Amino acid sequence: MYLTQHEIAQSRDYTLNNLLGLSAACLNAGQRLTELFSSSGRDALHSGSKHVSQFGHGQLEALTQFPATLWLEHSARTSKLLGNAYEIVGETHKMLVHSAEAQVRIFDEMAFSSLKRLEKISPWEAEVALQAVRSTLETAEQAMHSVSAEVIDDRGTSPAEPLLPDEDPSETSANKSKPGSRSRSKTN
Repeated sequence: MYLTQHEIAQSRDYTLNNLLGLSAACLNAGQRLTELFSSSGRDALHSGSKHVSQFGHGQLEALTQFPATLWLEHSARTSKLLGNAYEIVGETHKMLVHSAEAQVRIFDEMAFSSLKRLEKISPWEAEVALQAVRSTLETAEQAMHSVSAEVIDDRGTSPAEPLLPDEDPSETSANKSKPGSRSRSKTN
C-alpha cells in the first residue's frame, strides 16, 4: 500500500509545479490589476484637471453642465474598469480551476497506484471492494473534469438567461418555444 520513493518524488514535483503555476497566475493578475487601477486613476486625474482648468479660465457656462458631464464620464470609466477587472479575475479563476484539477489528478494517480498494490497483496475476496473504490474514484474524476470544463467554458451566457442542462447554446431566446401559461383559478 505504500508509495515508492519515485512516486513520492514525482508527486511532490508535480505539486510544486502546480503551485508555481498558480503563484505565477496570481502574480500576473496582481500586476495586471495594478496597471489597470493606476491607468484608471491617471485617467480620472486627467479628466478632473480638465474640468478644473475650464473653471480657472473663466468658462463658467461649463459649470451648469458639470454634474451631468462628470457623472457620464465617470460611469463610462467605471464600467470599463469593472469590465477589465472582471476579465482579469475570470482568467485567474480559470487558472485556479486548472491547477486544482491537475492537483486532484496527482492525488488520484497516487490512490490508483496504492489500489494496484493492494490488489496484488490482498485476498481474492477483497477484489469486489477494491473495484468499487476504483470505479468510484474514476467516476469522481470524470465528474470533476466535467464540472471544471463547464466552469472554464467561454460561451458568454448572461446571468439573465442561464442555459438549462438540456438546452442547446446555439438556440436563441426568440427560437425557443414558450410553454403554455398556467393560471391558478379558484372555483367555488
